[in-house]
Amino acid sequence: MKELFRRLALRPRLAWEILFASFLANLMSVASSVYVILVLNRYVGYGFDGTLYSLTSGVLIASFLGMGFSSVRGRLAGAVSALPNHELNEKTLSVFARAKLSALYRMPPGRHQEMLSSLRTVEYAYDANNISSVLDAPFLLLFVLAVGFIHPMLAVITVLAVAATILFTLAGMRSNAPLDERAREQGIAHRNLTLSAVSGAETVRAFLGGDFLRKAWRSQMQSSLELQGLIDFARERGKIRLESVSTLLRIAIYFFGAMLTVSGDMSVGGLIGASILSAKAMQMGSSFLQSYLAGRKAEEALVQLEEFHALPLEPLSGSAVRDFSGRLEFRDVGFAYSGTTGPVFESLSFLLPPGSILAVTGFNGSGKSTFCKIVAGLLEPGRGHVLADGIELRQFAPDWWRRQIMYLPQEPTFLNATIRENITLAELEPESPASQERLNQAVRAAALRRFLDVSRQGLDMDIAEGGRTLPVGIRRRVALARALMNQGRLVIFDDPTEGLDSEGCLAVYNVLNVLAKAGCSIIVASVDPNILKGAAYVLDMNEKPTPVFAPAREAKSEEVT
Repeated sequence: MKELFRRLALRPRLAWEILFASFLANLMSVASSVYVILVLNRYVGYGFDGTLYSLTSGVLIASFLGMGFSSVRGRLAGAVSALPNHELNEKTLSVFARAKLSALYRMPPGRHQEMLSSLRTVEYAYDANNISSVLDAPFLLLFVLAVGFIHPMLAVITVLAVAATILFTLAGMRSNAPLDERAREQGIAHRNLTLSAVSGAETVRAFLGGDFLRKAWRSQMQSSLELQGLIDFARERGKIRLESVSTLLRIAIYFFGAMLTVSGDMSVGGLIGASILSAKAMQMGSSFLQSYLAGRKAEEALVQLEEFHALPLEPLSGSAVRDFSGRLEFRDVGFAYSGTTGPVFESLSFLLPPGSILAVTGFNGSGKSTFCKIVAGLLEPGRGHVLADGIELRQFAPDWWRRQIMYLPQEPTFLNATIRENITLAELEPESPASQERLNQAVRAAALRRFLDVSRQGLDMDIAEGGRTLPVGIRRRVALARALMNQGRLVIFDDPTEGLDSEGCLAVYNVLNVLAKAGCSIIVASVDPNILKGAAYVLDMNEKPTPVFAPAREAKSEEVT
């Protein structure tokens, strides 16, 4: 309930308005019970029709007023969570968009999905209905007092029933907590299996992975069914307890109320009215408990979200230089992935002059892609300094630095949007004539035009599943066009010709030649001999623990062919 009270405290005037509306709505709700009592005691006893008409008119007015107050309270309660929910969603989105990659990589993929489920849990727990149920709880006393006005003994019975309901619910919640945690962990594991089955659909078919998938799936389903059986049994047991309390309350009200009626201490109308009021008190208590349980789940979800929000973020601001020359320097840089036994590399130092071409070579897994990501500012070194024009890379504003580089990753991924939107992601004004001209130039340079011309939607073709549905060569060409939209002085291409046909390779060679003639600094991780012979410097990642940086054997001026 702490989060609910925090939300109410953000808008105290609104909270008081909701409480006042709740008071009036519940006060009008008491009118129906009063109506029953008066009809049975006065009209049935005396038979005067005017009394019946007056009482009926009054209760109808009270009912309509109660519905009006409830409607107003609902709208007010809905406004309580509007801003906090928006801020929570924005904060979560900010982590997805700006969290440092090294921190995001440490989280299991299923946990990312769980964050979205946690958002929905919080939104449900603090919706208008649950807020109204919680704020109705103090007015449960109103109905207990009304029962006590009829007879104190019946009020005591009602209080005991409500208290028993609360105690049973809290005890069940504590005993079910381990089961709920197991269910959450199983949900994460099953989501991971489902994601791998979808993303690895080709692998499942091509390499006969269906049996493995079925065994894993059936094992998870068996465990899930067993756990669900335990959860259903616990919930059913709790439901029976609550229904038993409600039934015993009704029996006790009529048992003692009948005795009091026969003894003349209470009227028949009072007995029926007390039954209605006590049932309303039980209903309010049950609604409060449901909202309370939803709030407890929301607080657990908020703890998980807070852990997610605590991930380190890339800064929004930082330094910038007016004219970046492309000069890059590594000083005693080392990097190691979390959980590994040794570093990818360490003590790496070199200076890359502006306008130079550096070829990064090495076996698979030697650290070429890691090196490229460090230069792009996507990963931070564990030690040492990376400097651009003599300024520490960490001091630059990330957005500014990303606009200084043309980055082509080894395994490009895309957002679920059109090809046009993916290529122009970094454009401030993608619809401007200048952006459109750069887009056309990038598409031509990447040799993407033929593919677009034969497709029905061209640049407006939707990319789904992060681009996995596109052919490998087309993915790399779209990624190349995306990289060329930047006008930076530093080029970082990671295995740019991998998966490309001769036409695609020729496009990459031409792009590198044009960029080299324009004086850009080029870092290209590759084993392509046509690329390597155009390099002025070579960084050999095979040498461990410190890669070797040295001038290339071929002349610097020799072009890529």
